[in-house]
Amino acid sequence: MLSGVPVILKKEQFRFTNNNFIAPWGVIMNTDTLLLTLKNDIEEFNIPNSLKQSTVVYFMRAANCAQCNRHTRDLEKLLPELEKRNMGVIVVVPENEAAVAKVRERNNLTVPVMWGNGNAHALAGLDKKLLGIIQQSGTVVVDQAGVVLYKRIATNPEESFKVKEFEDYLASVNLVQ
Repeated sequence: MLSGVPVILKKEQFRFTNNNFIAPWGVIMNTDTLLLTLKNDIEEFNIPNSLKQSTVVYFMRAANCAQCNRHTRDLEKLLPELEKRNMGVIVVVPENEAAVAKVRERNNLTVPVMWGNGNAHALAGLDKKLLGIIQQSGTVVVDQAGVVLYKRIATNPEESFKVKEFEDYLASVNLVQ
């Protein structure tokens, strides 16, 4: 995104270096595989082994993060469009099982809300910034094999999911399997 305007590029416009696509403005989109074990009070879920479809994984900064909670509701609203494309959604909280229930209930979510034993965010490349205090949040799309297709990570949770940019991304790719 440049100057607040979403930019959709074709693959030919990227450089490929060491498993990374580098966009002309320098943003790195990693093509690594996401490997995580997540759980909630109902199930344990392993990425990529449990994936049956491409999946949007939204990593919240914290269960009480207002912007992150809004993003979960935005993803819930996008669910019909995602389902048409044979895509799922998983929301990941950094805290614990109590936070899972809190987020699910607060936002009236039908999508799975999970946690990863406190290390899922770090394993997915979301660091703690500002002296290790501020947890990054982000949106990652993976295919059935867990290969990262899209990644938007930010220290400011407002920037971790942009509806218009994500809709433009969906329109630019064919993820139906």
